[in-house]
Amino acid sequence: MRRFGLPAIILLGLVLRVGYALAVYEPSLVIYHQGDYELYRLGGQEILAGDLAFSHNLYQMRPPLFPLLVALLNLDPLWILAVNICLATAIIPLAYALARQFDLQEKPALLCALIVALDPTSVKYSGVLLPEPLANVLLALAYVAIMKLAKARQPTVTIGWGLLSGLMIALSALTRPAAYLLWIPMALWAVIARRGRRGILAACALAAPAALGFGFWTQHNAHYFDNSSYTTVGAWNMVYARAASVLYQASGDDIETIYTELARRVETALGNNAAEVTARWRHRHYTGPSLQQDAMTEVAADVFREHPLHYLLTIPVGMYRMLLQVHGALFTLGLAWNVALLLAAAYGLKETLLRRAWMEVLFLLLPSAYFVTGTLLVCTSCTDTRARIMLSPLLAVMAAYGAMRWLKHRKARSASPSRPAHS
Repeated sequence: MRRFGLPAIILLGLVLRVGYALAVYEPSLVIYHQGDYELYRLGGQEILAGDLAFSHNLYQMRPPLFPLLVALLNLDPLWILAVNICLATAIIPLAYALARQFDLQEKPALLCALIVALDPTSVKYSGVLLPEPLANVLLALAYVAIMKLAKARQPTVTIGWGLLSGLMIALSALTRPAAYLLWIPMALWAVIARRGRRGILAACALAAPAALGFGFWTQHNAHYFDNSSYTTVGAWNMVYARAASVLYQASGDDIETIYTELARRVETALGNNAAEVTARWRHRHYTGPSLQQDAMTEVAADVFREHPLHYLLTIPVGMYRMLLQVHGALFTLGLAWNVALLLAAAYGLKETLLRRAWMEVLFLLLPSAYFVTGTLLVCTSCTDTRARIMLSPLLAVMAAYGAMRWLKHRKARSASPSRPAHS
């Protein structure tokens, strides 16, 4: 029966994802069009119309891989939902494969897969018209490939796994930009894990395709938009989400007043007349040249310097939203689940530290620190655990190991003879 364990968990995960999509489905698909999908649909339309150079200014915010998928599926939302559910389900066996790369035995590896299968956030963000499922399955493949890279004995095998892992990071970032600099800490990990010449070879193999992907897209944006950033959404969020949150806490003004003030600051930094600027002006700052990007970064930095205490006080809010809060019908279940998941993950990490598996601990912590820090730098008020599912396989590994170690300790204590009573 053991050989049917993983297929059964995959089937369970698929049923939950399809079931949730059916539960929120309605024929007009209004619920799916109330977010970022309109931009991706527009990108798909432009591609079908022949824009294979990705010259529409929407690509300043959104990289091209998900619009390509939308175009490939002929803008059909039901097909996109179906493909996204399949992609999100594929993360379940990848979580199992990752656990096995950490030398976990069959039972904890299956538990790792089960955690990913049941995770409310992963279920919710499966049947969506968003890039998360594609970006996250590519990221999970990268995690597995990097662990394979660390264990490869032959130089050619090392290079092969390194190139694959770097390519997966690059493709994930070209789907959703969150991972665009992940190759830097992971290449550093490869150097430490392999050491000497093998470490340098592993790091170069990993970094090469990821750095090329990063360089290609920044040069593309510089050429077409006079803006050599990977995406403009980071600077926009830093002003109208992160800095806006700080000002909201510091001043007590309503959010429309704060948006107006920030938009006027940006226009003033650009040397423009800000007398007619309103809160809606912020939408004009989604895209623009490097000068606008620099002005927005300067405005955000000024707000942070003006209100350092409130900047710090908003960090716990952002962590709560990123790590614990699930919007919508799954709020209560998601909150309870995430508390339990993080406690189990922390216990598992502690147990991994106790057995001095330093490279494993570093592998688990580097991407976690990268994504958590990156999110909190630009966004504390506009996020939920959608930003955390990039870490779901890693958290599942920690939690599965922690749960199995806790059960083992408890079993050992119950089996030990009790102390004799004092006379």
